[in-house]
Parts: sequence; C-alpha cells; structure tokens
Amino acid sequence: MKKPEFYVSMPPHLHSGDTLKKMHFDTVLALIPVIFAGWLFFGWSALLIVALSAVTAMVTEFLWQKAIGREVRIGDGSALITGILLGLILTSENPWWVPVLGAFIAILVGKQLFGGLGNHPFNTAIVGWAFLHISYKEILTNFPIPDPRFLLEPGEFLSDPALITLKDSGVEEIADLPWKDLFLGNVPAEIGTACVLAILLGGAYLLYRRRITWHIPFSFIASAWIFALIFQRIDPETYASPTFHLLSGWMLLGAFFLAPEKGTCPVTTPGMILYGIGCGVLTMIIRLWGSYVEGVPFAILLMNAATPLLDRIKPRTVGRIKEIA
Repeated sequence: MKKPEFYVSMPPHLHSGDTLKKMHFDTVLALIPVIFAGWLFFGWSALLIVALSAVTAMVTEFLWQKAIGREVRIGDGSALITGILLGLILTSENPWWVPVLGAFIAILVGKQLFGGLGNHPFNTAIVGWAFLHISYKEILTNFPIPDPRFLLEPGEFLSDPALITLKDSGVEEIADLPWKDLFLGNVPAEIGTACVLAILLGGAYLLYRRRITWHIPFSFIASAWIFALIFQRIDPETYASPTFHLLSGWMLLGAFFLAPEKGTCPVTTPGMILYGIGCGVLTMIIRLWGSYVEGVPFAILLMNAATPLLDRIKPRTVGRIKEIA
C-alpha cells in the first residue's frame, strides 16, 4: 500500500485577497486630497506638473520592462505612485521638462536598475528629486505665491516658504505667522507639502485601510517634535517652536507617504520605530544646523540605507526550548 504523501507549499498558506494593485490604489486615493489642495492653492499648472510626472514614470517603466523582456507590470500602480509623489514635491513654477526628467531618473535609476519593485533600497520619488535638486537647485527653489481658487484670500504673510524665511531671517520673522495659513496650505511651498489638512486626511485613510501602521509616522513626528521642543526651550530666540516645524515643509508628507514606502523601510516593529525616530532626529539636525533648508528627504534616504540593519532587530523570543535528554 502506497504511503500517503504530505506536501507543504510555500507560505502564505492563506491568502487575504489583498493585492499590490489594491494597496497602491488605496495610496492613490489617499493622495487625492493632497492633489486637490495643490490645485486649490497653485492652480492648473500644479496638476500639469503632477500629471507629467505620473505619465513619464509609467511610460519609463513600460519601455524598460519591454526592452529587457520582463513582464510589463505598470498596472500594479507603483510607478503611478512614484510619479505622483515626485510631482507633489516639486513646485508649480517648474518648467515641464523638470518632472519628466525627474520621473525618468526615479524609475530607471531609483527602481529598475536595482531589479524593480521590492528590490530598490531608496525611496524612488526622493531619488528623482535628489537628482533634480543637485542638478537644478535654482529652478526647484522658485516658489509661487498661493492664489486660492475659492473660499480663501491669498496668503500674504510670507513671500518665501516658512523654513526658508526662518533660515534666512530668524525666528522673529515667523513669530506672528498665522497657524491657520500653515495648516490650510495658504503659504508658498511645493505642490503637495503646503496643506497639512489634506495630508492628514490622506494619512488617516491609509491608517484606516491598514496600508501603513502607526509606528513610522508617530515615531517620526514625535521624535522631531520633542527634539525641536528641547532646543526651543534652551534658546527660544534662535529656535522655532516644535509646532512650527511640524506644520512646515515636508514633515507630514514625509511621515505618512514617503518614509513608509514598502521595500525601503523596516518590517519589524522595533525596526520601524527606530527608523521613524532616526528620520525625525536627522530631519531636525539638518533643519537646525545643516546648510540645507529641508531635512526630510535626506533623513529618509539615510534611514533607507539603515533599513537592512534595523530589520535584524527582532523581538525577544518568549519562553525557552525544552531540552530532550
């Protein structure tokens, strides 16, 4: 009589029904309030920048995968998200070729040359932005004055982004800045970094849908806030309040959309918390004492490099192995 055979397949043994396409589609949905806010404050040119970046990212991935004979997978939405995020961290004053070039570099160099989705070590949108920032810094720092389409009057308190004003002129120049302008996005900024309200709505949706967990955003924001609070208490005439830093620049977009990118951040709970803390602390170090105004993109890239090490930190095993005599 033939002995019964027992086969064990590769995990996972149970499929939740979730797919990469569904996960990425949820991220696109979460970015809709941010895109809308970009249009509201910076007009149709903001939508054009985002659209050019998104289309270029998908076309680049399609052509590369066709050229090397790999299965075309632009339908999974990852290239679309990269393109949208890159467009959101540019300004509406950038010429058309800036998002096109940036998206091309982001997909080809930041993603496909490493083997594609899941193999790239660094956040792809930031890779494209970093190339543009190094090569065309003057173009990327041309910020428009917000001109809301409806409901609000244009913000006239700042002529430059809040962080640039702080770096160039000191705390006294932003002391009377209305928090409402920062929260709603009625200030000069990149397309997707201005409106804190829109970013929080998108982040809340990602948390609700469990596309991200609280560990990275919370530890990122909390560590940056505490770090800024310490130095603001030490010297309030030199250092701005932690709330100002929280509402300014890339802080919240980085915490909810850039830092938690799958494949470039840790997957263990201790690793994610340390990763978020590292992002927050490095962001504030660069903002307070670095030559660059914004520390978020550089902090995320540095912590991306530390991800393999952080993933080696695992919870301690509960219990012990019983020895057999």
